[in-house]
Amino acid sequence: DIFPKAYHTLVHSPVPSIFDTFVQLEHNYKQVLKDLISTREKKISDINELAKEVEESGNSFRQLEEVEFYKVTLISELEEIQRKQKKEYCNFVLKLYEKHQRLLAQQQQCSTMDVNMVFRLDGKEIVSEVISEMKKEEKENSNDKLSKELLKLDNQYTNGSKSVGRSRNGSISSLADVVCSPTPNNFDEKLTGNVNENGNEDDSHLIVKITDLGFTEEQAKTALMMTHRNLDQAVELLLEKPEKVDAQIANGGASNMPQIPRRASTPIVNQTPQQTLRRTKSNGRQLQLTAMQNQKQEKKGTWSPMMFLQQQKNNMSSQNNSSVRKLSIWFKENFGSEEGNGNGNNIDDSRLVESFTISLGNQVKVTHNLRLLVSDMDELLKSSNDPARNMAYIAQTAADLYSQNLTAIILLLTPKDWPQYKLGKSANKEFFERCKESTEFHFDEVETQLKAIEKDYPIDGSDGPSLREGDFFITRHSNLPLVHVVFHLVIDFESIQESELTNRSRVIDGLRNILRTVNRFDITTISLPFLMLPSNVDAFSDSNFDEKLLYRRGELILKCTKGSMIDNSRSSKHVTEKENDTKTVSFLLPKTANEQQFHEFRDLLTMIFRAS
Repeated sequence: DIFPKAYHTLVHSPVPSIFDTFVQLEHNYKQVLKDLISTREKKISDINELAKEVEESGNSFRQLEEVEFYKVTLISELEEIQRKQKKEYCNFVLKLYEKHQRLLAQQQQCSTMDVNMVFRLDGKEIVSEVISEMKKEEKENSNDKLSKELLKLDNQYTNGSKSVGRSRNGSISSLADVVCSPTPNNFDEKLTGNVNENGNEDDSHLIVKITDLGFTEEQAKTALMMTHRNLDQAVELLLEKPEKVDAQIANGGASNMPQIPRRASTPIVNQTPQQTLRRTKSNGRQLQLTAMQNQKQEKKGTWSPMMFLQQQKNNMSSQNNSSVRKLSIWFKENFGSEEGNGNGNNIDDSRLVESFTISLGNQVKVTHNLRLLVSDMDELLKSSNDPARNMAYIAQTAADLYSQNLTAIILLLTPKDWPQYKLGKSANKEFFERCKESTEFHFDEVETQLKAIEKDYPIDGSDGPSLREGDFFITRHSNLPLVHVVFHLVIDFESIQESELTNRSRVIDGLRNILRTVNRFDITTISLPFLMLPSNVDAFSDSNFDEKLLYRRGELILKCTKGSMIDNSRSSKHVTEKENDTKTVSFLLPKTANEQQFHEFRDLLTMIFRAS
């Protein structure tokens, strides 16, 4: 299957706008499903209200039938739309990959090798050409009708090209002529337009904006020069790859860089030929907040890193601490920029959360970030209602999908939940709802994945072994916010008193096996329930619960996690550059935990790990 390779190559392509296209298209697809679900749920709600009004007369049976009818219809409609979206999306990716590879091959064959030429290619033109080809196929086969979401991209890119005066010859050969042109300077002149004579004044204004976010003036100047005075890309560069800016400063900073005229088209960053043509590896610190960075301000609500961060800074400016420090804290907790994502995507600022750093290992030091926070898995899996943030989640999830920077969570279920589990009618209902909110483009639907597992663990147990405590199975996802892998761990839970954990409990064995799997497959971030309690168990609000039992339960989970970390650091696995990346483990306390209980478990964590 060439699709994973094609997708990964395009996501990390240096050609501008390719990655943005995927983010925008996936967002548009998701919005279609969201609107459908919202409309149907409102209809069901109206019918239920009507049923309550006529309940006294005993004629509510008809309304109940209508509710069931709309529920079944909704499921059927969602499945059909998702099927069409997946087919169209996969076809689009493969065709775009073919065009993309042909262009890069032509660029490599050119006698004139401009290392930045690939950045000057207009990805929007490539996308428009691919969509035009798909339109031709649509005329030949009326069954493959293109969606409005895909056609909207073509209209947007075509109109955008006309608005900035770019010519579109309508064939890939014209792009090849640009790539292999023996006079690239003419090409630059076409893109450059009139140079702003007040460049120094503009630069000063941009530098002030960047320094307001906490960066030094030298960092601001250097980043602007490296990104050809593009504010959004300069901020992105400082956030994602500050080491490149620091290296340039060490070499003389902005003063040693050639003066490059302003351009009306997408800016470029100087790179070596090898950096230009190779597929970029995902970085643990990388945050793809460039979901819309190359799109012009064509409509209200267009998102950019600078605008987004400035908005957060303004929201915090009325508080006592410095806005820069608070912006940094907000950024870490919401996007985990320094903690391998950290799964902090939906954690409110007011929630109790604290992070620690430890290093384990003798010969090879492996750094871990430990996060203790009051939340639950349902909250981590929620999508944002803010389109800009939702697109940032899509971008980050896509960038890390086929990489060594995967993010995982652990969900709990009991053996009793298994018969109805794949239908989303027992444990972790919110998880299944999140899976249905958008189309799964890369893997089988979660229900299909669970059906395959069901063959090995039949529901009735007649044709094979049934699920037992400590067993776990894995599902893969590309449509959950910042989550790629889900471990479903079976726990035989009756009550805190009757299900007390010990070092020999099968649940602890299951957790150890999960942590071994995490290390084996280079999953850099994992979130797990601190107390290993089902989501429907409210331990802290029940006065009958013995907190000492909860404390011992948490202590055992921490010791198990630490032991697995030590074992993994001693493994004979060959050392790669990935070993230098930070791994993150998040321990989630139930949302009913108060501040005192949070600090008690915080002290327990620091005592066991001796964390800084």
